[in-house]
Amino acid sequence: MAPSQQPTVLTLKQTFLTTQTRLLSQPLTPTRDWHNTNTANTNNTNHPPEETNEDPATTAPLPPKAIDDALYKLNHRLQQHARRAYAPQATRHVAEQIEQLYLNAAEAAAAADEEDDEEEEVGVEGVEVGVGDDDDDDGRAPVQRDAALRVGADLADPGVIATLPLEWEGADAASRPLEARRYAELAGELHALAKRQRQAAARVARLRWMRALLQPFAASNPDGDGGGDGDGGRLDGVQENLVTRNGEVEAELHRMRMLLARVGGRVGQLKEQGPPARELSVGSLFSDGGEGMEGVEMDEQRKVGSLLERF
Repeated sequence: MAPSQQPTVLTLKQTFLTTQTRLLSQPLTPTRDWHNTNTANTNNTNHPPEETNEDPATTAPLPPKAIDDALYKLNHRLQQHARRAYAPQATRHVAEQIEQLYLNAAEAAAAADEEDDEEEEVGVEGVEVGVGDDDDDDGRAPVQRDAALRVGADLADPGVIATLPLEWEGADAASRPLEARRYAELAGELHALAKRQRQAAARVARLRWMRALLQPFAASNPDGDGGGDGDGGRLDGVQENLVTRNGEVEAELHRMRMLLARVGGRVGQLKEQGPPARELSVGSLFSDGGEGMEGVEMDEQRKVGSLLERF
């Protein structure tokens, strides 16, 4: 079972803001002490004013209907204010600003540490430049790796992903096996996604190249209405017989190829024959059934098949 995904700063702050705004949007209700005080004032109205020594205007209880009406109007205005001031878009915007402040502070702290220790420490393990590093004598590879693992690094950049190690290196890997295994899983998944992204980019480039090749066959009308006849898919920029499979032009070109092959073969034979045989062969130049043309047809089909395999 894969471990749960760790929440981000944006998720935590947005959840906190949503919880607080929900508390501020709750309807207001009088407390129990206030109800008890109002009920006590109701009981005091049964005694004469001279017995209580209080002003009747200040001790008069509030009727329940007046309380309900006032609370309804107050809660209605409170809900309107919550919809305007605590909209989900505004809450996410504030959470994004808080996240950006965290990232800016982390980047500033990391930059300050790099400036202080650029001549002493490289990488995430604090290895000195040129000491104990068999991969790179000048210590530049650990600097690149540290840049990839730094807080706020763009892990969508293929160049940054390529610098990520597939395993958690350092002394912390042994003391934190769960985190090290989780890092290995995430790093492998990230490298796989980067590979899929490169494959998708190559496929997009190939499709764009094919679209550029087919651009001459695009419809001349931008709306694609086919000149107003309602078919919407007819290519007005190209003749129909040029874009139709097995059309008239294709059949005519096939017959022409066969004719040219036959003429070429006969002409070659006439050069080797004498004048009498040459006159006899000229009459039968176009009279045979096209023997020996199978090889030419197979060659043409092979060329067409290789062209179609490219797409």
